[in-house]
Amino acid sequence: MTRLMTPVLRSGARLWAARRIRRQRRGRSQRETLRWLLYTARNTEYGLAWDFDGLLRQDDFYAAFRERTPVTDYERWVAWLGDQSPVCEEGPQPLVDKAWPGRIDTFCLSSGTTSGRTKYVPYSPHMIAINRKAALDFFAHIVEAAPEVAPPMSKTLYMSGSTDLHRNQSGSLSGDMSALTKFLAPKTLSRFAQPPQDVSALEWSQRLDALVEICCRDSSVATLSGIPIWQVTLLEAIHERTGKLPGEIMPNLRAIIHGGMSIEPYKDKIQELTCGRAQLYETYAASEIGIAAFQTPGEAGMRYCFNYDVFFEFEDEDGQTGDLSFVRPGAPYSLLVSTCAGLWRYRIGDVVVFRSVRPYILDYVTRDKTTSAFDEKLSEKQLELAMARMTPLISDFTLGPDTEGRRHIWFLMTDLDLDQAWITDLDENLRALHQDYDDYRGEERIKPPGIVRVADRAAFLKKIGREEGGQRKFPRTLSPQETAALLAAYPVDVVARQSGK
Repeated sequence: MTRLMTPVLRSGARLWAARRIRRQRRGRSQRETLRWLLYTARNTEYGLAWDFDGLLRQDDFYAAFRERTPVTDYERWVAWLGDQSPVCEEGPQPLVDKAWPGRIDTFCLSSGTTSGRTKYVPYSPHMIAINRKAALDFFAHIVEAAPEVAPPMSKTLYMSGSTDLHRNQSGSLSGDMSALTKFLAPKTLSRFAQPPQDVSALEWSQRLDALVEICCRDSSVATLSGIPIWQVTLLEAIHERTGKLPGEIMPNLRAIIHGGMSIEPYKDKIQELTCGRAQLYETYAASEIGIAAFQTPGEAGMRYCFNYDVFFEFEDEDGQTGDLSFVRPGAPYSLLVSTCAGLWRYRIGDVVVFRSVRPYILDYVTRDKTTSAFDEKLSEKQLELAMARMTPLISDFTLGPDTEGRRHIWFLMTDLDLDQAWITDLDENLRALHQDYDDYRGEERIKPPGIVRVADRAAFLKKIGREEGGQRKFPRTLSPQETAALLAAYPVDVVARQSGK
């Protein structure tokens, strides 16, 4: 590409971005979205079972929908599917007119259910199309501020999770969200993306080496997209390989797109490694809903997006639910969604907090009682199940992420002697319960955990600002900051051995 063409391409990129942003801001209201969803699904099995036609005839159809349609979750949804439940050895069966019209034979994998290692979330053709639209809208905001990141002037490097896709005997296709997004993306964009498929398919350590090589030789990489912990890992690997800051090796790096976990523990390091030239953009996406919010240039927090054919409800700490008018800044809400893939009033396990409601700006997102400093999404239930299989069993325990050591620390309220075999067995139990954690441990993205034994329970709780006594449940998960403070006071007793899996 000649320098002469660059101003023309930048001008074209700005025009494209401005037009796309104007269209994005003219979407349906949330009530209009719910009306459209109910009307579209009224003749499906679910729509007939819960009388969507009758709901639409009510003056306040949302009030009727909230009163008559049950809140559900993965276990209840699977139970309703019955014979077509995806919880079977051969994997998910195609869904035809079950809760969304037409055939759904694509499923997005998501970890975290207590009924098995993997959830199969329906991904309808309409959901695929609308999520592609959301991704392009998000990118348009970035291009408006930095047109040089647009193709063909630059490339985006995606630090995706597993890119494996599986099609079973029934014809259903399933894979991680990152794998499906890459597979279903317009093929014309693949020329402007890194890495190629053969690199994405490598096991983690080999893939990391290949990504470092790409970043060192391809100066057109201007955008890095992924989970903060793995972005830092890549940038540090580049620094270690070359002896130079990645910001020097990658002079055109201008955008860091991140999500899936808090960037706060890694923000300063990323800014240092990129020489402060890369702008950080946060996005909130989930398997059930695609992209729900993203950060626009110059704004703190993520602007919530309500025009991608998903209806959102918010459940407060007292169990009361409502739509957008129910939301107040600073309060935590569990998220319920009704989607264009046939999930209705479905609790996805995320807790959201809004910074502002005029406009709706999302402050942060957490998992409902999970730890996810390394994108592992371990739930309290899984921690308890792993411990329940142990002898001796420690009743009072909590798990915290040691971000510096890239490992977890189990804090155990006991003075019993516990050896390496005990902590290794505990780690194997947890790996058996959670696919993502098992994968990350096997690839050594997450190192073997350690244990800290604490004799004085009350002193331990005081150090993290919790009180002893009463009906208070012992905390099961800790923040990276709490873990760092505790490690400064308590030594690690034993570290598990690396599994040969």
